[in-house]
Amino acid sequence: MKLLQQNYFILTISALLIILGLVVANTYLAFIITFILFVFALLNKKQGLLILVLIVSTRPFLTEMNPGYVIIGDLVIFGLLLRTFYDSRKNIKSLFSFHPFEWAFFAFILIGTVSALITGVGIAALITQIRAYVLFYIVFYVAKRMVFQERDVRQFAITTFIMAIILSLQGYVEKISDKTMLMPKAWTEWYLSYTNHIRIYSLLKGPNELSLFLIIAFILALYLLFRTSNIKYKVLIYMGLSIVGAAILLTYSRGALLCLAVFIPVYLLISRKLKQLIPVLLVAIISAGIFVGVNQAADYYYDNVLYSDEDNEDFVDPDEMEEDEETTGNKGNHGSDRFKGAFSEDTIEQSKSAGRIYYVDRAIAIFKDYPIIGAGFATFGGAATLKYSSPIYEDYDITRNFYSDNQYILILAETGVVGVLMLFALIVFLGIFVWKRRKHYFSPLMIFLFLSVIVGGMVYNILENDSFMFYFFATLGLAFQYKDLKE
Repeated sequence: MKLLQQNYFILTISALLIILGLVVANTYLAFIITFILFVFALLNKKQGLLILVLIVSTRPFLTEMNPGYVIIGDLVIFGLLLRTFYDSRKNIKSLFSFHPFEWAFFAFILIGTVSALITGVGIAALITQIRAYVLFYIVFYVAKRMVFQERDVRQFAITTFIMAIILSLQGYVEKISDKTMLMPKAWTEWYLSYTNHIRIYSLLKGPNELSLFLIIAFILALYLLFRTSNIKYKVLIYMGLSIVGAAILLTYSRGALLCLAVFIPVYLLISRKLKQLIPVLLVAIISAGIFVGVNQAADYYYDNVLYSDEDNEDFVDPDEMEEDEETTGNKGNHGSDRFKGAFSEDTIEQSKSAGRIYYVDRAIAIFKDYPIIGAGFATFGGAATLKYSSPIYEDYDITRNFYSDNQYILILAETGVVGVLMLFALIVFLGIFVWKRRKHYFSPLMIFLFLSVIVGGMVYNILENDSFMFYFFATLGLAFQYKDLKE
């Protein structure tokens, strides 16, 4: 409790200010609050990192409720960077000390930028894409030049865990209410396919992003669990883990489960800590029970409250509609259909004509025309093309709103052979970095993040996932100086 009382004052003020901006919903007030948080980060980098936890875990919700928050994360990170420059004013040389994987990362950014300029990508689109890749690298740049104590690590873990519980509970309400409560009005009006409607999106506005964030928080909570002997704290952590675990199941995220399926055996092989599976299995059983309970509550609300016969005489039960007119709704909660249908003939055929397989084919076609350094950033299914489209889409029969959902084909198309080689070098250098720190007490999270970048890249544009990349770079920054931490 002393830890919370002594070190969470600024964080609490920050949270209250952010909430004030949501309640008042005035754009100019949001700008003022953003500037105040920028000052907090400028004055204290550790508090700035904690403030970023609040922001990255809720940013889609914040910007939906108040557009004035659009640069809140960017400005806080800029404050951290300025303070780093100031702290190193007597040792300028330290600002230009880089790990080999950083040099590979810089080369990757340079290749994508140069090829984009050659292709004719607009400056605004190019800046948008570079920002998506570089913004959270700055967190690593700052963190590796900071001095951490174990108390700071616990604060980071506690803050993340609390935010995960909040997002999980909100997700329960979202699920039970059939996306009609505790969500921005615009979100309640989404038209989603059945298999997506049954998933929880929470304040991150995406089940895949949410699932990865919750898994990260889960691992951080295990760190807290294994490093405390206080029974009351252990009980509270177990309760929180169970809540978060059930929310992970409610996201029905195939990609996140794939990352876990790779991480668990690899980590156990490296650490050989089989005893750590016991509390995880206990939590998994409780989480499964909560998962079933939430689904049953959702079915009850759907049948007896939201669409009761008395209040909706003209309502047509989705189960009575023809299969080709499948609608949204919680009815039945057949989440297993999402996994069973992943490799069905219909899914594969649709993917060939307008899905993942089709866009892999398009990426290969672009690669054949731009084999050396690719077509450049902001040309193929990234963050920038959603906003600005691409100068080459018409040539390859690609629709404007396309998102690649595969980091590897995006890199192949946008940076060619040279970019792929830089990515390979980046993975190798990072792998060496992680392996040397495999006995660090933060290694479970570090190993999960490293493996998830590799595995998740097959099904996500993982380098553009803000919450994931924040933890990826923040954890690397912490691990960079692990020898100086109390073991």
